Amino acid sequence: MDKIAIIFAKLAGLQKTLRSLQWSRRGSLLGSSVDPYLKQFFELREKVKKELPELFDDLSEIKYPEPSDKASSGKPIYSKFRINPIMDNIDYILEVRSNSRIGEKKNERSIHKRIFISHGRSQEWFKLQAYLEKDLKLDTLELAQEAHLGRSIMQKLNDESKKCGYAIIVMTGDDIIENGKEIRARENVLHEIGFFQGKYGLGNICLLHEESVNIPSNIHGLGYIPFPKDTIEASFGALFRELKYMMN
Repeated sequence: MDKIAIIFAKLAGLQKTLRSLQWSRRGSLLGSSVDPYLKQFFELREKVKKELPELFDDLSEIKYPEPSDKASSGKPIYSKFRINPIMDNIDYILEVRSNSRIGEKKNERSIHKRIFISHGRSQEWFKLQAYLEKDLKLDTLELAQEAHLGRSIMQKLNDESKKCGYAIIVMTGDDIIENGKEIRARENVLHEIGFFQGKYGLGNICLLHEESVNIPSNIHGLGYIPFPKDTIEASFGALFRELKYMMN
């Protein structure tokens, strides 16, 4: 459990404890029963503001409650109405955090469903992007369409890949070697197959493989969808079945 999660777990526990305090009929309680929890609240409150200033930098100030009376022993007595603002403060902090987490989850789901398209020189990937965005209503990302912002290709690939959770890699015959006997995908495509395997996991990448293009032995175990040259749309039916689980 990370630091922020620990802070909010303690706040939730403190909230439960304060609600379970046994107040007198007049709504009062000895300070010795309350003071430890008040100190804990103010310590946690400061930690919350420090760790999540974007959420709580405008958190209204709250003063340490003054005792309303003293017992015959001289010990302070707190009235419940002076503790209520602290209870309200805890409720507010936990509610804001809860709502912010809902937003984070929605963003995570959006990233998970965005698809990174990797390709070589062939323009077939344009058909793929149109199919994903227009027909399936899925967001896509293609590296050359994103601003460079002074980054190297590897920096850009690493940064932009964080915005997606799935990759479709188009393997087309862009390089011909050994007197035309072997047709290969471009080196950047082969590199990105390994990159996305490590980035998203085997279950979150899909290869669209142009027939007759050589498949390196180190990726033979990876599933792929074949298609005839210049006819990537022939793979879309099988691709839809692959994406169906992710879309749901």
